Amino acid sequence: MFGIGDISMGEAGKYVGMGGAGIALRSDNFLNGLNPSALTAMDSAKFVYEAGANVSLEKYYSRGISTSSLTGNVRNLGMGCRILPSWYAAAGITPLSSMGYAVTIDQPVEGTDGSTISSLFEGNGGLSKIYLSNAFKISRKFSLGTNLSYILGNTTQSEVQGNTTIKEISYKKAFYVDFGLQYNTALNKKWNMTLGGVYGIKQQLSLTNTKTIINSSNSETITEYLNPKSQYLPQYFGGGVALNSKKLTLTADYKLSQWSVLKSSNISVAFKDQHELKIGADLLSGDLYKNPWHYMLGAGISNSYVVIKDQKPLNYYISTGVGIPVMTGNLLSIGIKYNSQCGANTKLEKNQSLSFFLNLTFSERTPRSRIY
Repeated sequence: MFGIGDISMGEAGKYVGMGGAGIALRSDNFLNGLNPSALTAMDSAKFVYEAGANVSLEKYYSRGISTSSLTGNVRNLGMGCRILPSWYAAAGITPLSSMGYAVTIDQPVEGTDGSTISSLFEGNGGLSKIYLSNAFKISRKFSLGTNLSYILGNTTQSEVQGNTTIKEISYKKAFYVDFGLQYNTALNKKWNMTLGGVYGIKQQLSLTNTKTIINSSNSETITEYLNPKSQYLPQYFGGGVALNSKKLTLTADYKLSQWSVLKSSNISVAFKDQHELKIGADLLSGDLYKNPWHYMLGAGISNSYVVIKDQKPLNYYISTGVGIPVMTGNLLSIGIKYNSQCGANTKLEKNQSLSFFLNLTFSERTPRSRIY
């Protein structure tokens, strides 16, 4: 209901079962949406494509009452390839945030003996990101990358009370730039280490807000344009480390997003910086060189960027997944994630969700003369 909605945690792509960790991950057929510099690991003679979606069963608890919902969305669509010997690029679209709620509140009517009136609050919409990623191999071990993104979308929030409906629609858009780097080195004959870092700039959203009041008793409609408070995409910093052997990958990420730049018009609501910690593992089996199977585990913890009445919800989640080889070099990834959000106060709403992710990574081998 507040801010720009529920933020996408980045679970997409080849490693959907690793808890969303990926700042330091590299692969020859992997479009890493968390760190653009990882594109330099792609096979130089391939176009790589990815498509993914998810379905979530969510359950909410508040004051002894529970309800549930089923949601789904496309998680990622993208393609990438090498442009020049040290220049790699990718383009795609992915969700950034989503909003969806329906809350009914019974309020007493002043001057009556216990009479109440019901108000229905609803919200939907969200933001999407269209991106163009570029990565440059500076040396054999060091890579830099950047995402040039266009953020767009809208949110609709309404209140229905009796014969009156109040609907506010906010259209949001912005150009956004973020950066990534990776350093890859061999520790010994069996293990490699990759260090990764990401940085995103603070960017103000361009807003067009309208408010429509509809009275169904006399068919009267009034629409006005609002002067909204400024909203921003936050500045963020992140770092990650990954250890790789032929059969095992271990990785961990930390990210700080400075959501405190948002200002609330509700005295009970505040925005705080968000801290995220994620870990993941990927074990290979079968033919390690052509068609390996991937068995993945992940876990993470983060705080909500929305604080209501000084209560600070925390998100805990675990995930698992399997990557199934589909012909040579292609991979079908299936992931499951369990998430629980709760606050210190038992009166604060709690929610649990079970999400299923599906992602297909496939490639087309191309003659070198076409991409060199």
